[in-house]
Amino acid sequence: MRRVDNFMNLSRLHPRHFWSSDRGLTAFLISLVGFLALYSLEGLGAIKLLSHVLFSFIIVTGVFTIFMHRGVRFFVILLAVATLACNWLSEVQPGRFLAVLNAGLGFLYLGFLLAALTVQVFGENQVTRHRIRGAIAVYLIFGLMWALLYQILALTVAGAFNLPANIMADDPEGMQRALTYYSFITLTTLGYGDITPVLPAARVLAMFEALVGQLFPAITLARLVSLAVMHQKEKP
Repeated sequence: MRRVDNFMNLSRLHPRHFWSSDRGLTAFLISLVGFLALYSLEGLGAIKLLSHVLFSFIIVTGVFTIFMHRGVRFFVILLAVATLACNWLSEVQPGRFLAVLNAGLGFLYLGFLLAALTVQVFGENQVTRHRIRGAIAVYLIFGLMWALLYQILALTVAGAFNLPANIMADDPEGMQRALTYYSFITLTTLGYGDITPVLPAARVLAMFEALVGQLFPAITLARLVSLAVMHQKEKP
């Protein structure tokens, strides 16, 4: 019996078990916030390297978070590997084409990850503090996905956004950092006005991101409260 218990305890340490549990949502949120905090800093080589390491960690741990059909999971793993490789390649050899490819792969991967996390957060299980933190992670992923869409548009169509004078068109990394900042400012509907959309496509993207930024917290709160009330009523 003791050997069986030891085996069960060891199985709980397996990455698949950890990332399928609610604790994985909290760890994922911590890595995501760490990446955003470091990515916003510029001009520091060590900080820049650490942000890429954290992004790689997000990709790897995100694979363990996705539990769907085996064929879909295999595709997501391949997509994660391609995203990770392109991310590091664009760091070694920066350029517009690699930046667009990196943003496109990142958007696809984050889309799969968003779907998996949404199912895990809003499932019928009991509401925990880990699932609330998972909902925050979903909100942040929305900001990252819109940032990638902005980057693709800005890198492929000149003049899509009115950017600050210190952001050069031949600096994809600086543009990506600025548009990531703009994405979260738009998501929270803060809007400082230092970056503005110019083309109609950019304005439409910004409009829908602002709508998501307002509607998602309200819908999430209503869903989690209803789940908590439902499970409270089921208790004897």
